Amino acid sequence: MPCAERILTIRLCIKVSGKTIIGIKQDGTVEEFYPQELRASKLNAWKGWKCSVGQYNIAISENGDMKGGDCGIGGYLGNIYEGFHIPTEWHTCTIDYCSCFFDIGVPKISQDPNSDYKEFRLKELGLKFEWFLSAKCNYACKYCPDTLHNNLPHKNTSKQVFTGLDNLFKKLDGKTFTMSFWGGEPTMFPDYIEICKKINDYGARVFTTTNGSRSEKYLAELIHHSCLSISAHQDSYDQDRMINNIKAIINEIDKNKLENWIMVRCMVKPGSLSHWKAFVERLQNEIPNFTNKAKLTLNTLVGILPDRSALTEGLMVGYTEKELNILKKYGRLTDV
Repeated sequence: MPCAERILTIRLCIKVSGKTIIGIKQDGTVEEFYPQELRASKLNAWKGWKCSVGQYNIAISENGDMKGGDCGIGGYLGNIYEGFHIPTEWHTCTIDYCSCFFDIGVPKISQDPNSDYKEFRLKELGLKFEWFLSAKCNYACKYCPDTLHNNLPHKNTSKQVFTGLDNLFKKLDGKTFTMSFWGGEPTMFPDYIEICKKINDYGARVFTTTNGSRSEKYLAELIHHSCLSISAHQDSYDQDRMINNIKAIINEIDKNKLENWIMVRCMVKPGSLSHWKAFVERLQNEIPNFTNKAKLTLNTLVGILPDRSALTEGLMVGYTEKELNILKKYGRLTDV
């Protein structure tokens, strides 16, 4: 076994089923991928393709502005507090690499008959909203743009968010959707669990992207109302606290037979695979049957502009080809 691959030799059951995205080749051959696998292998280069971000993934900013896709290619759609529309037309991708995991999954069709693939899309499609609820965060990760995290007061209130949700429910008129909240750290937002409950009452599911730093009690309550995607950041997290929190969440899921799931996303900087190997081994050793109860991924990081104002389209500089091959192969370590 090559030495670089030996770095990630861990006692995990690597599964190949359950990949969420399909790629259709020009000859009709179908291949399956995880989003991370597409990004690590750089198959997410869809500039010039027709893309349906506005129909399947709508981003909501901190001030309520709505646009088609995290990339914004789908255009300005209005404001959730005032008025907005959901478009029907597809758009032409203008960026070199699709970096947002939500945007990666929406249907895309090649306009080049000579390209290897003619289409990519999620297996299960549905309308998704991703709401950047607030930039307020208790972390200051160096690879996160200054525009996406700060320690300033929230720019809006829970009362405004409830009004925005009423507008959304009225517009959709019973149509199903999923809502993903991120930031900043969304769980720091006032009445966050009540916001999730309101969406559940409509009949929709909530996904929360969190750094997992809240208390065991808080997260054990939140998992009743939202799926949890926990981003583990090597330079910021308390590993003991993280493992205890994950254990508490899984115990709550088991005890109450909840449908909501937990995903742990290890944010892998170049040269850090050994750190994450040790972390994953701790998860296995300290949480009984962990690999059958949680989603676990190793995630590449996107680069950041020199002025720290925004992310770039491509991966962070510094990954070796061996690291990218490992991250492509083992980007998803469990399949639950």
